[in-house]
Amino acid sequence: MVDHVWTVACSRAVIDQASNNLSLEGVLEQLTITGKPLPDGFLALPFDVATLWARSNPAVPEKARMRLSLLAPSGKEHTVKEFDIDLTTAERYRALLKFNAIPVSESGRHVFRVDLQQDPEANWKLVASIPITIDFVEPPTLEAEPAPDQQHD
Repeated sequence: MVDHVWTVACSRAVIDQASNNLSLEGVLEQLTITGKPLPDGFLALPFDVATLWARSNPAVPEKARMRLSLLAPSGKEHTVKEFDIDLTTAERYRALLKFNAIPVSESGRHVFRVDLQQDPEANWKLVASIPITIDFVEPPTLEAEPAPDQQHD
């Protein structure tokens, strides 16, 4: 079987070429966006989702399929990415998904849902939920300053 080890949404993920280690910068937990959401719109937001998978038994080669979805506070679900996990030649599989925008049309707690399908005939199984609170706020209004009091001598 394939095990989900972790999934993290962040502003930037960098793989060190010499060590092959991954550095995660700016883990996304909450975003405040100035402006109004667009119905059925997209939020222009460059970010990465890094995910790590491993063989349950290190000696047994495996394959599976992963699906990343975004669940809105209203319950609307968007499938964002789907791909194969190939552990036939390595014990671990790390995927780095890069995004420029995500479908967001409301404020509230959004959840990246990570599902795993062990074989093509199997049902999808939830393996992780990554919450991100996204709040849309009105831009501040500039108030006119009151005129200074006029004084006469």
